[in-house]
Amino acid sequence: MATFLDVSGLEHFSNFFAFIFVWLLVYAVLTFTHAFGDNKAISIFVGLLLGIFVLMSPTLTGAIGFIVPWFAAVLVFIVLISVLFKSFGAGSFEAYGSLKWGFLVLIVIAMIAGTLGYIRDRTVLPGDNESATDSDFAKSSLIIFHPKVMGMLFILIIAVFTIALLAGRMS
Repeated sequence: MATFLDVSGLEHFSNFFAFIFVWLLVYAVLTFTHAFGDNKAISIFVGLLLGIFVLMSPTLTGAIGFIVPWFAAVLVFIVLISVLFKSFGAGSFEAYGSLKWGFLVLIVIAMIAGTLGYIRDRTVLPGDNESATDSDFAKSSLIIFHPKVMGMLFILIIAVFTIALLAGRMS
């Protein structure tokens, strides 16, 4: 039975969404950095060209489909943290400059690692036995992404940020 929240029909448009995402992301980055000066036509063309290249690769399209929900969740998390800081009287993130950049770097590294893990799982390299599931990467990823290890890392990150914030207020 179809419900109001059933969005499974959008699955057929995932390639188109990946194309649009890459096109707009490349255009935004090139416009923001002024890589080609004020010539927006070149930025649009480069974004379009990279979007078409991504559209031709099913692995990259799948990787973008895998990482975009996480990207959206991180953006929502950042907005909620910003609202939380402002509701407690903090003006903005400028007071936590190095903490903000450290957190951003941590998020970017986690997203890159997730994307590269997704691509590696779907790539068959010479010498890989396609039927074997106990490769070195599979063993290490099972250890690294085990829920107990991820929970320990999460608690460690919270402890580091807590100590950094408390040390900053004490001095």
